[in-house]
Amino acid sequence: MQSHRRSIAKAASYRVFATGTVFAIALMFTGSLAPAAKIGLTAAVAKTTLYYLWERVWNRIAWGRAATESN
Repeated sequence: MQSHRRSIAKAASYRVFATGTVFAIALMFTGSLAPAAKIGLTAAVAKTTLYYLWERVWNRIAWGRAATESN
């Protein structure tokens, strides 16, 4: 099972990458930095929260994992 810290680190590092993509697309559509930054930051907060929750749900699902031996 993953720790909460690992899930947060994964979510944050992915979010930095994805936010840059959203910001670039928003900038292309709006042509302005301020609206593009607002869109990028709003999406980052929402998606980081959702990704973290998604990871925690999937961490409880055993399907597709290799079985480990416990002593």
